[in-house]
Amino acid sequence: MASNTTNPTIANATSVTILAAETTRRGLLIQNNSAADIMINLEGGTLTGIVPTETNEGIVLDAGASISLEGYGVCPTGAITAYQTSGASINTVTVVSFT
Repeated sequence: MASNTTNPTIANATSVTILAAETTRRGLLIQNNSAADIMINLEGGTLTGIVPTETNEGIVLDAGASISLEGYGVCPTGAITAYQTSGASINTVTVVSFT
């Protein structure tokens, strides 16, 4: 299994694609390396905040927390987007994708 590690930044109050779609993705790890919470959308949706609603769907990833998904049918293969509203002007995450 091959891996790809990136460290995208998320501008304050902006929805950003942190990982492009990859149909052969088998595993995913996202680590929030900042002091601010972020929201992750595993289907490439545009986020408008970090409060989940019917139209703003995602997972809130607390500062310092991580999420790990692996296996067919469990790991998303679409684009991954993120959003942050507080803290510094950028929010750094580590994204590891396995194919």
